[in-house]
This record gives sequence, C-alpha cells and structure tokens, in this order.
Amino acid sequence: MTMQAPSIPQQKFEIGPFKKGDIIAGFLAFLTMIGLAAGVGRLLVGMGATTALTDAYPWGIWIGFDFALIAFSGVGFTMAAVVHVLHLRQFQPVLRPAILAGLMGYVAVLMLLLLDLGRPDRFYNFLLFYNMHSPLFEICWCVLLYTTVLVIEVSPDMLAFLPWKWPMRLAYRLMTPVTIIGVTLSTLHQSTLGTLYLNMPHRLHPMWYTPILPVLFYLSSIMVGLSLGIIAYKIAMRVRGKAEDPSIAMGLGKGILVFGLLYMVIRVGELVYAGELPLLLEMTPLSMLWIGEILFCSVIPIVLWGVPSLRKQGWVHWAAPLAVLLGVGMNRFNATLAAQFVPEGAVYSASALEWASTFGIIAAAMLIWYLAVRFVMGSAVKFGYERH
Repeated sequence: MTMQAPSIPQQKFEIGPFKKGDIIAGFLAFLTMIGLAAGVGRLLVGMGATTALTDAYPWGIWIGFDFALIAFSGVGFTMAAVVHVLHLRQFQPVLRPAILAGLMGYVAVLMLLLLDLGRPDRFYNFLLFYNMHSPLFEICWCVLLYTTVLVIEVSPDMLAFLPWKWPMRLAYRLMTPVTIIGVTLSTLHQSTLGTLYLNMPHRLHPMWYTPILPVLFYLSSIMVGLSLGIIAYKIAMRVRGKAEDPSIAMGLGKGILVFGLLYMVIRVGELVYAGELPLLLEMTPLSMLWIGEILFCSVIPIVLWGVPSLRKQGWVHWAAPLAVLLGVGMNRFNATLAAQFVPEGAVYSASALEWASTFGIIAAAMLIWYLAVRFVMGSAVKFGYERH
C-alpha cells in the first residue's frame, strides 16, 4: 500500500489594505535614505560642489519647494480656523490629519532651508542678530513660532499615552488661544512671503510683480489649505479603515469655490488695471504659465465645485483639490524661477543631489505623517480626550 503525501491547500496571495500601506511606507523609507545620504553629502562637500546654484541663479528648486510647501502647510491654520475659530464642528474629522500635515510640511521646509543656507552651522543667527526691516526676519520668526504652535496642537495624540490625564486636559484648554495665535502667525508669514518679492521689482516679471502680492499669497494659501485638508482627510480615513463622509469634501469645496473666485477676480483685475494684459495676450511661454496657474488655481476648481452634478462625483473630490495644489505650486515655482530675470545666457538645471535631497525630505515627511495617522492618531479619542 503506497503512502500519498498530504495535499497542501493552495492559498491565494492577496495584498490587503495594510500590506499596500506597507509597500508605500517602504518606498517612502527608501527615498528617505537616499535623501539622507544626499543631504549629508551636501553638508560635507559644500554647496558649490553639489548644486547647480550660481550668482545668476541663487534660488533653485530648494527655495521653490520651500515656498510651495509653506503654502501647502497652510492646511494647518486653515482647518484650525474653520473648526476652532469659526466653530464649524462638522469639519472636526479633518482637523487632526490636517494639522499633522501642516507640521510635517513646516519640518520639511526647515530641513530644505538648512541645506540651502550657505553656512548651515549658523542657522540660529536670526535669533541673535535682529534686522527689523527685513521680511525674511519676520518669516523666520513666524515659521519657528508657528511650528511650535503646531507641535502643541498635535500634542494630545502623544499626551494620551501618559499615565496622567492633567497634561491632556491642559492641552485641550490651551487649544483655542493657541489656535488664534497660530492663525495670526500664519497670516503674517504667508502674506510676508509675497512681500519678499516686492524687494525685487527689477528681477520679477511684471505679470507676477504687483504691490498686492501679499494678499494673493495669503488667499492662495487658504485655497490650498482647504484643498489639502480634503486630501489629508480622505487618505487618513482609508489608512484607518473608516468610511468617508462625502459632505465634508463638498462643504470644504464651497470654501475653495469662494476663495478661488476671489483670487481669480483680484489677479486678473490687477493685470488689467496695471495695463499688463497685452503681455498675457502675447502667448509667450511665460504667459502660458500664467494662464496655467489661473486654470488650475481657479477655473477648474470653480467649475468642478460649482456645478452641482459634478461636485457629487467621487473623482471630483480628488481632482479639484489636486488641481489647486498644482496651480499654487506652479505659482510659487514660477515666481521663484521661471519669472525671474537672469543675465543672458545663464542656465540653471538642478543637480541630481538637489533632486534626491528634496524628494528624500518630502518622502520622510509623508512617511512620518502616514505612520502617525496609522498608529498614533486617534489615541486622544481612544483615551477619551477628543470631544465630537
């Protein structure tokens, strides 16, 4: 009698939602390690040997990403103002992932600035040597203080693990005044980023240079803040395995519609008032970039959020916010690089190290956000802190 080997049941290999997340986390970790190596190389070897920056092109992709990330990080103060200042409690589920995204954005900005400083070992100089007439002085202090505010705002998720309850209660009581301080600081430095360009009328193209740049920068930071709030909420719900509430995206979309329309009217109106409309009608590469900004910042979101039959579609809840992020990102990069006048013949092409370090820092911020949402966020709710 022959013995037969027991049959082994065939198991179908499937990748569940957490394993998909693990793959994403692994990829982000891989980019982080590459970025870390590139950043260390920049600090050890020096800026001249590792970047394509020159006297003609002192601003490169590091500054472009800095300005874009600061605008994106407006998601923190925007959603904090919506929930805590305007008391629109229906958007409470967006608040914690949005504030965490804002904090990660500012940490990424600080890391990129560290690489971009000619003397990174003296990053603390603005704390010791005051220049009250410099917009950068205000920006540096506001970014530092607001990053501290964001740390306080996300602290309940960490304090919930302590055996004592009083630190969490104290954080909760401080939340409203801290939020008001944070909104004030964000208003100052988001607008002052536009003021910074007012110091260079000889370098910035007339289609971008305007005395109301601070207003435009502030309005666009609110637009992109509401948009990133939607994206952060949708991703956080998927990571935590919870169902989304479509009314949240549609409610924030109405705000994007209002601010997008206001931004478009002011920006186009300023171009007409300044007599610079002929520059736009020349259809040069720069004018096409300007039109692209308005299309993504305002026109596309206005149409998608403004048409009732469209804003109910699930794909619109992704496409409309992403369009705003793309448009505002284009605006910051255009003002920083494309619309800057440079000496004839000067060319800038970012080095591989600049790209690697940039993507590595952004990947690290995204990885920490993902891990916090998956394993830490919600601890305040679990331990009875959050009030819904």
